[in-house]
Amino acid sequence: MVIWEFKLTLLSPASAVRKRLAAALMFRPETGKKMKNQPMHPIYKLLIIGALLMSSVLLPAQNLEDLKITATFEATPTAEVLSTIQATHPVAFYFRSEDLPSAPVSITFQETPLPEVMNRLLAPGGLEYLIYRDYGIVIFPANYLTANYTADFYQALDQQLSGGADPGNQDPDRTIGSLETMRPSGRARISGQILDNQTEEPIIGATLFFTDINAGTATDVDGNFQIEVPSGRHDLSIEYVGYQKIIESVAVLGDGELRVRLEKEAVNLEEVLVKAEALDVNVESTQIGVEQLDVKSINKLPSFLGEVDVVKSLLLQPGVSTIGEGAIGFNVRGGEVDQNLIMQDDGMLFSSSHALGFFSSFNTELISFVTLYKGNLPAQFGGRLASVLNVEMRDGSFRDYRLKGGVGLVSTKVSFEGPVVKEKSSFITGFRSSYSDWVLNFVKLPEIRRSSAKFYDLNFRYTHRLDEKNTLSLAAYSSHDRFTYNELFGFDYNTLMGQAIYKKIFSDDLFSKLSFTASRYESTQLDLDGADASELDNNITYYKIREQLTYTPSRELQWDAGISSILYQVEPGAISPLGNLSQVIPGELEKEQGLESAAFLNGNWTLSPAFSISGGLRFAAYQFLGPKTVFEYADPENPSGENVVTTTRYNNGKVIAAYTSLEPRLSMRYRLGPSASVKAGYSRTSQFINLIANTNTPTPNSLWQLSTDYIRPLRSHNFSVGYFKNFDNNNWETSLETYGRLIDDLFDYKDFADLTMNDQLETELLGGIGRAYGLEMSVRKREGIVNGSLSYTLSRTERQVEGINEGNWFPSNFDKPHDLSMVFNFQPNQRYTLTFNFIYGTGRPTTAPIGSYVEVNDLVVPIYSDRNQLRVPDYHRLDLAFTMGQSHKVNKKVKTSWTISLYNIYGRANAFSVFFTQRPFNTPRANKLSVLGNVFPALTFNFETI
Repeated sequence: MVIWEFKLTLLSPASAVRKRLAAALMFRPETGKKMKNQPMHPIYKLLIIGALLMSSVLLPAQNLEDLKITATFEATPTAEVLSTIQATHPVAFYFRSEDLPSAPVSITFQETPLPEVMNRLLAPGGLEYLIYRDYGIVIFPANYLTANYTADFYQALDQQLSGGADPGNQDPDRTIGSLETMRPSGRARISGQILDNQTEEPIIGATLFFTDINAGTATDVDGNFQIEVPSGRHDLSIEYVGYQKIIESVAVLGDGELRVRLEKEAVNLEEVLVKAEALDVNVESTQIGVEQLDVKSINKLPSFLGEVDVVKSLLLQPGVSTIGEGAIGFNVRGGEVDQNLIMQDDGMLFSSSHALGFFSSFNTELISFVTLYKGNLPAQFGGRLASVLNVEMRDGSFRDYRLKGGVGLVSTKVSFEGPVVKEKSSFITGFRSSYSDWVLNFVKLPEIRRSSAKFYDLNFRYTHRLDEKNTLSLAAYSSHDRFTYNELFGFDYNTLMGQAIYKKIFSDDLFSKLSFTASRYESTQLDLDGADASELDNNITYYKIREQLTYTPSRELQWDAGISSILYQVEPGAISPLGNLSQVIPGELEKEQGLESAAFLNGNWTLSPAFSISGGLRFAAYQFLGPKTVFEYADPENPSGENVVTTTRYNNGKVIAAYTSLEPRLSMRYRLGPSASVKAGYSRTSQFINLIANTNTPTPNSLWQLSTDYIRPLRSHNFSVGYFKNFDNNNWETSLETYGRLIDDLFDYKDFADLTMNDQLETELLGGIGRAYGLEMSVRKREGIVNGSLSYTLSRTERQVEGINEGNWFPSNFDKPHDLSMVFNFQPNQRYTLTFNFIYGTGRPTTAPIGSYVEVNDLVVPIYSDRNQLRVPDYHRLDLAFTMGQSHKVNKKVKTSWTISLYNIYGRANAFSVFFTQRPFNTPRANKLSVLGNVFPALTFNFETI
């Protein structure tokens, strides 16, 4: 190959150069013909430019310029002309046949100098040539001279072709890229992923550092990284806390990929402390209002009945709360439970809890990472007002089979994973089931003892690497819950979901993720006794398709763009009698369907080391579709059952109502130094599907209601500002955030609203506006024998609805002015961890009788307060967990641990609700319902094959 060092000296002898040149051009030097089925080598351009730059220096020594050509050609192709001259004269031509003029030439040379011959042959075709030494001529299109190749490029190329700066150097441990992918700048872009060698899970925050050039980066939430370095040989260090450090010599030839698997550290933490980077992610990240949960730390927290829980871990974060035991879902910054978008991969879950909130719907053994966005959402997410809980499931191991599980007093879990075809395809499956009824016998209340709570869930995931750049994953999720209370009523609900996810890498800069999800959520309310014994069923099915492109042209800029569409199909209610004594009349409401589509664009841009922006735009469009019978009212703004004018029948697919929403999103970060930053954000959000609840606390049977021509979508403006400061080399993290939310459209229920089997639901609703605002403070210590966190939220959530409380502002059902959580971990060594957590929260609002009057027939009639003007007692609880981990024997094939936990140590009888009973001729009496009033011990045995 004809390659010149930037110092203007030849890199190799003529014979070796001749061979390299032939290989680069894909020619046979003897014939000048292109090899079959071989593309032009990219180094062709580089060869021409490099040699041309040197030609002015070397031309005086070229003998070919003195060569005279004598020949005559009639209607001969140019390639044949060159071949004939090459056969009869001491010269070799290098060219691509497709570059030569297609028209045959008729020409005569008589003792014509070779340069003149070349000009006459090539000028009509827009070709140039250069002379190499005393035997070669390279022919190429003139436009190949336009690229800007730097001195760094030639120096890097010199080193690569000559085997390095020092020919005596040992071979590198790893080679990245090739000559074909080297950039004109002499630099190379390296992208890749860092994985756990055993689990194949991405490692978040692992660092890659090129020690010789003082450049590095850290992996993102998917374990991916990207960095640009000069071509050449470098010393690379890769490390993450708890894993063995890797130090390698790498030869970087050009753009390429690097996938590394780290082995877990086998020494005591007391002896070696490995520091991870990206510890300052809370200060460095641009997005405000984000909580990233470490799945490993979740497993250390105290748990109810020995089951670790994602949702319970969320409740320890500032701004996240719940009304107490027995409540499904969670509330974020004063939002209602249905205002949270809960995602498992790209699929949506309508229930985040099992057993009325005591267990999470997520199996922590199968989770890769958990991210909660509070209020300021990137444009990729939408469809909910308050937050997004994004739970990414991990792939199974592509190398080894592993069995993992835990056996507790009330539940069992087990997961199994491994390769189907090693390094090509893998599977992972997990199963959980409860058998907790016997524990309820320890509760003081006889009603609880006659109750039952059971659940199971099953996950399966198959991942196939089609090739290095294409991956297909197929996933399935199934769950079932059944709860009965005092043999009087109960709930039966289940979820079935399937997903197909196709990931494609187009280039180092461009990545695609296409997914399709189908899911069905079914719920049944059971009335088990008396003449009202019945089953009330409702369900929701959806089909979702989503495409997202991620483009990263540089380390400073990333774009995410995509589209999505969701078809909802709702069966709002069907009731049937239960038992021979039931007087319930069977009935069924009309089915409903709606289409929600969106397009989004979001960018993350680092303008300087201090200032970065994450912003974008989301456009959402919603259509409420037939078939459906719609009631027409005399006063459409205030519909009631008494002013129905007529009904209109819409056929299948006919648009009944349509709404659009343009949603800007913006988050900014400004660093005040190496350990502090300020952030601010704004987002516009909308919601086209809402939960309709018969009580102040949603139940599994609460109805998911689509937006209609009378029930408008919810819309809100979300604002937040925060200050983030780290201390002690990022070991201590502190934050102070303030937020506000203005809700343009919301609805509430009329007093004594009838929501069951109501085909005119709009007549029971009232429209209004809302607001939420608060201050969140947190302190966290990451490492050390003693570590933990403290979070406190001061907030208010209020609404104003015409027709309620005389139009005055009043607290929402989830208004909790004070919310505090504390986690304390004591870890004297790697095996033992003692953890306490304490939670305190203001009691939720309620409406209650504040007096009564007696009618003439001696009937006592209660007088109620305004809506939500009173509160149930405050909530507080202390839990403890002790984990005894595996031993230090590295040759053990099975890793085991024990977890002992005490939930509600001091037996606090926290109020789930306060209800009132009327005794004859007396004022109403308040009664407190506590779902748990005892301390609950648990013992769990965990095992894992390694």
